[in-house]
Amino acid sequence: MASGNATQDHQSPATPQRERSLTKADHNKSYPSISPLRPELSQAGRTVLIAGASSGIGYAIAASFARASASRIILVGRHIEALEAAKAKLRYELRLSPLVAIDTRACDMTELYHTKRLWADLAAKGVSVDVLVLNAASLGPIEPILKSGAEKVWQEFFANVRPILDFTERFYKQGASHRPKYLVNVSTSAIHRWEDHGPERPSYGLTKSAGTLAVQQIARDTPKDAMQIISFHPGAVLTDAARRTGMTESSWVWDQADLPGDFAVWAASPEAAFLHGRFVWSRWDVDELARGELRERIDKDPYFLRIGVVGAAGY
Repeated sequence: MASGNATQDHQSPATPQRERSLTKADHNKSYPSISPLRPELSQAGRTVLIAGASSGIGYAIAASFARASASRIILVGRHIEALEAAKAKLRYELRLSPLVAIDTRACDMTELYHTKRLWADLAAKGVSVDVLVLNAASLGPIEPILKSGAEKVWQEFFANVRPILDFTERFYKQGASHRPKYLVNVSTSAIHRWEDHGPERPSYGLTKSAGTLAVQQIARDTPKDAMQIISFHPGAVLTDAARRTGMTESSWVWDQADLPGDFAVWAASPEAAFLHGRFVWSRWDVDELARGELRERIDKDPYFLRIGVVGAAGY
């Protein structure tokens, strides 16, 4: 499993271009409505656990929660050295107060005994997580599913689906706290843009779609007041992971990392409750989503912004 989420959308168009946005306002960097400095989005008093936090989008999300005054940020990934480097970078770049606790926890999320030990250790120390950000993922091989073979594809489910179910269950069932919980699932446009992602990394789109559908189903059965669940596509960010696939500044119209970072903070707030169980893009304007025609459709159409067969609703 990658230590940071790789949902930077590795499309390779002949000419970089910007996709059409659902909202009229189309953002490629943070903006005032999702600023972590807004009092309404304060994470003060909360403990935030970010899976896949050592670099890229995961690191950007950690930085945004730090700016939003989270009391404790738990960075989770496979390699403790990378996590410690991220921790030091956060403290240096943000000049964080010593009062902001940053913990690092090495954990291979594909191994259940690792995740059991992680959550048991948090419980033993009296640490209750208020916000869970699921950001770690595996990109999967660049080859057709039948060429990969069933066994290799099945391993991608262990990387991109089982950890989501495992962490979500442990998060929901922890302790006896009656504080509201917020689950933010960093998904990808690969769950619906098959024309771009299917031919290149089919097992990635397949497993990320399954993981997103899993939390969608959980949201259907879980009141948002108990655990608010939102999945989102973080956009196209030129991270180190993207560069390792051969991407450069000229390969795409890139988003700034603070866009998904700050959007994750907004998604972990009561303002985003109307999107419980839905999938959105970080670039979409939250004010347009929250009111007007789009909000009316969200409230009335149970299929809108949820995984399903396009065109089949209502027969």
